[in-house]
Amino acid sequence: MKKNLLLVVVAVGSALAATKTNAQAIELNTGKTIGVVKHQATGMMYNTQTQRPVYIYIDPATRDTFYGRTGANINGQVSHSQKGYFYAGDPDYVYSDGEFRLKSEVDSAGYKKVFQRDGDVKVKYGDYKRKEEIDGDVKAKRGTAKMKDEADGTVKRKDGDYKKKIDNSGNVLIKDDTTKLKVNADGSAKLKDKRTDYKGKVDENGKTKEKQGDSKVKLKDDKFKVKTDEVKVKVTEDATIVKPQ
Repeated sequence: MKKNLLLVVVAVGSALAATKTNAQAIELNTGKTIGVVKHQATGMMYNTQTQRPVYIYIDPATRDTFYGRTGANINGQVSHSQKGYFYAGDPDYVYSDGEFRLKSEVDSAGYKKVFQRDGDVKVKYGDYKRKEEIDGDVKAKRGTAKMKDEADGTVKRKDGDYKKKIDNSGNVLIKDDTTKLKVNADGSAKLKDKRTDYKGKVDENGKTKEKQGDSKVKLKDDKFKVKTDEVKVKVTEDATIVKPQ
């Protein structure tokens, strides 16, 4: 299957392509021979002559059938009606008027989708905008909220003072005008709350530190320490020691 897919994702000489090699396919509902290429941002297969998405197509060398939105092999899963051949295995999307649309967007007023010559795709309806770039980055905006999913796995979200970032190593940073949380891929974490003057920290070994005003808490393995403006407490497996400040 992987070998067959490789035959139809070879880049061709167009705005969507990286080389001049033309990968041939047969568009199932028209019977036409077309060139196809995979869009790196969306994962969809495109007709290199029209630069529009391909719905269902056949690799003429193997006679395998593929679904254009994902490039998946769908042998034995294609049905037929008076309107032609169709694939029902992708319930969140519909194919209409030469394009794939999310069902959640189908009835949106003012819906518009533009396939640019450079391979980027733009979607707009209401106050929502989305851009799917040929390099794999996806950007979207609705009102004050913005998002970006980068090809390397980085995720970014922003809405007013709220920000969230997940980098391609799995580190997470979330912040707004009052709190800041950082969770690292190694398991360590930091939390800061400006409203209460609270600070908390956990390192990759599970050692915990907390601070709020003059109060401090420290936990490491079987040892526990608390310090306030009135008392110091130290708990170990041998004894508990309490000292006035």
